[in-house]
Amino acid sequence: MSKIFSLIGLETNTGIRDVAIMGGIPEVEDIQNSRTYQELVEDCGSSEYISVVVQSFQYGNGPPEPADMEDLQWIGAHHEIIENGEAVKLQTVRFAILYPDQGMQMNM
Repeated sequence: MSKIFSLIGLETNTGIRDVAIMGGIPEVEDIQNSRTYQELVEDCGSSEYISVVVQSFQYGNGPPEPADMEDLQWIGAHHEIIENGEAVKLQTVRFAILYPDQGMQMNM
């Protein structure tokens, strides 16, 4: 089985940044429900928007499936698979979430 995972980059308009890793290719709602996003919103409630960059990758051979927590821990400890090209980039998506409390989305 190959594993699908995504690196999520978050940045507020005030310049606060955070990064997360998630299994599969997450939807906006998945990102908004993540602990990383929730903590970022709590830390900077005065932010007007949060810019989001989602880079999705596939690692391994065989039919794809979303990476589970154990896979994500291993990938996090072996980030060189991204740098050396073993993990193939599937897509990059950029968007902004306006007014985090309301959850409005704007594609960029």
